[in-house]
Amino acid sequence: MAAGYSLTRRWKLRKLEQLMRNANSFSDWQEMAAKHDRMSGAEEWKQREHCDLYDARQIRKRYKALRQALDDGDMEEVLFALNEGIHGNMAGMGNRALYRQAKLGTKVLIDDYVNLIIKALKLIADVPESQLPIDEKLNFFRRASHCYGRSALALSGGAGLIYFHHGVVDTLLKHDLLPNVISGASAGAWTAAQIGTRSEAELTDYFLHKRYEFEEGIRLGDIFGISRGKGRADLENERDDVIDSFVENMTFQEAFEHTGRYINVSVAPVERHQRSRLLNAIASPNVTIRSAIKASCSVPGLAEPVELEAKDSRGRTKPYLRSRRWYDGSLAEDLPFKRLSRMYGINHYIVSMINPVARPFLAADPNSSSDSLAKSARTLLNAGFQESLQTTRRWLSPVTLGLFDPLFATLHHLTNQDYVGDINIVLDSAHVFKGNTLFNYRENDIERLIAAGQRETWPKLEQIKNSVRISRVIDDILQNLDKSAVTQQHERYNAHMVM
Repeated sequence: MAAGYSLTRRWKLRKLEQLMRNANSFSDWQEMAAKHDRMSGAEEWKQREHCDLYDARQIRKRYKALRQALDDGDMEEVLFALNEGIHGNMAGMGNRALYRQAKLGTKVLIDDYVNLIIKALKLIADVPESQLPIDEKLNFFRRASHCYGRSALALSGGAGLIYFHHGVVDTLLKHDLLPNVISGASAGAWTAAQIGTRSEAELTDYFLHKRYEFEEGIRLGDIFGISRGKGRADLENERDDVIDSFVENMTFQEAFEHTGRYINVSVAPVERHQRSRLLNAIASPNVTIRSAIKASCSVPGLAEPVELEAKDSRGRTKPYLRSRRWYDGSLAEDLPFKRLSRMYGINHYIVSMINPVARPFLAADPNSSSDSLAKSARTLLNAGFQESLQTTRRWLSPVTLGLFDPLFATLHHLTNQDYVGDINIVLDSAHVFKGNTLFNYRENDIERLIAAGQRETWPKLEQIKNSVRISRVIDDILQNLDKSAVTQQHERYNAHMVM
């Protein structure tokens, strides 16, 4: 009887998993995921505080201390408790393995602790200045921001597979979980540019309906010159027209002032001894976003490199670094983790990955012993490939006189990058179509890619929520406090002038 019951339950669980894979809405997926957790025993696991994946005792201790301070209305104790425990991976609660035990969410204790921290942060922000001066508030929240860090969304390159990004971004927007720092390379730069130049209201359902219309599609044969279609110049002109249609002639600084989001675009240099760049409102505020994304999607050998443009103080468009040309950023730095960390204090990355080249190099979860073996095998494979690449290059160079050096350099850059973030939303290889066009997919293929992005994001939402919410609250509070501090300075100045 027990064996029969076990088989029946296993069949029901697999049926629910199939329904989840084919769900047409988040609410349907969520309902099936909750049923799966109840049937599998994962719901009981979430209610139990203790397990080997984190220090539940430490989290419970900090929760009680903060709860007591809030109940007593003791702001000093609240600040003390927050200073002790406002870290993203406190007691291991950021362990990604905690989100693999159930289909929906993780330990209830972790959710409760995150919610309590957010409540306490908002309470501190609202304390009257007579109890806590604004300068002290600013110091506390700046320290909290530095300690906790923040999240970024990194969008990889991948040509017409861009519609997967659409599904990912639309889902994050609907759940108010889109980070304020976003990077993109190639196709990812197209998506990032649209996010960074549109308000929240303008982005509502925007990515569900956005299409990139080329007259007859970009055919691979056209690009390589082996068919009677368009020439390369015609293709580049059409590409530029499409980009111009969805991005106004804005600079990175103008885009930031319009939306409050920091968008970042990777570009690679043509010159051998130059380094790739990450264009944004901090490093290159006057560069136009249009020229940046045109450069970031110019694949060497398939399109001419692009000269960047910038606006001067009078709003006139001029060449930027006139002697330099740039091409596809995904070939040099598809996911610019280190630069984002240095510029914005990013310590947590959400990755939307559509780059087919990256799949063999995606590392496994380091918290799993079986996956650690897979990761070691991938590392050895990658090292062997790099060595073979260098050996082949040395043997061929005397014969070909360096003709293929750019190709070898590109392969080296592609295979020597880090493609793995903290939360990885990856396009399944089944959706990488084998058609002969890069952008003009049939409508049902586009809808399938968007749906794939949504379905791959839904299981990650609870993990993203617990990772993003605290930093978002801190950033919002800091922004409001900075405005209040500026207002107070103006009032003091005006009062002094009157006297």
